Amino acid sequence: MSARPVPPVLSPCLLIDLMSWPFFSLSKSPRHVPVSFAMGRVTMQVSGRDDSPMATIWDADILIWAVSRLVAARRRGVPVSPRVQGSMSEVLRFIGRDPAATRYERLRTALDRLHGTQVTTSLRQTRDGAQSFSWLIAWQERRGELDLILPQWLCDAIGRRGVLTLDPRYFALTGGFERWLYLLVRRHAGRQSDGWAFDLPHLYRKSASRSPYPRFVFEIRRLIAADTLPGYRLRLETDASNVPVLRFSPDPSKETYPQDLVDNHVEDS
Repeated sequence: MSARPVPPVLSPCLLIDLMSWPFFSLSKSPRHVPVSFAMGRVTMQVSGRDDSPMATIWDADILIWAVSRLVAARRRGVPVSPRVQGSMSEVLRFIGRDPAATRYERLRTALDRLHGTQVTTSLRQTRDGAQSFSWLIAWQERRGELDLILPQWLCDAIGRRGVLTLDPRYFALTGGFERWLYLLVRRHAGRQSDGWAFDLPHLYRKSASRSPYPRFVFEIRRLIAADTLPGYRLRLETDASNVPVLRFSPDPSKETYPQDLVDNHVEDS
């Protein structure tokens, strides 16, 4: 059964696994260089098929919509299905975009990138195992109506209830680095009063950033000063070895999502 009926309230949700690992390009410029990442037991290779650019963190807004539809359906007792149906205008409204003709074309281009991005990862697999998939197995649009087929890897994660609600203002964040940091902060800090912290060298490795480390630190400092992440406060500290540490904690005064819809599944990784 597909998740076609529109739920009364569609709160943005995303898989925790997509909030903490470098699955997407953070640049609006086409990225053809694959992501090759390893940390602990987690490995991943992400690339565009046939030299096509890989999917961006803005393209992932479509996955947020699809996951949110499936989570809403699951809450109504509908089994999780890889098929998600809706309209192009619904997707655009959900992510805070005007449903103009040019937006429709950009949405089709984003769908192509999601379909053309190949992911191979050991995440959530048995020891020495790996799984390969595209973000979209298939997609079809006809007269503004959208039909998506998601990979089983995503559906399995939803079935494990490994999702978190996002602040709707996430879609207004304009920078790829800013979006990546919000997702990581949301995933690890959750609503824990003490928040969470990462030393910057670890965070830099976790980002798989192509920028030099000093530039990465500069961007972290810039976002701390801008204070734009919905629902969280950031501050920079140093540990006993004088290594810079980013600490982040929830700030209820900055939240806008409904509290009863927030999943608080937080893991250490």
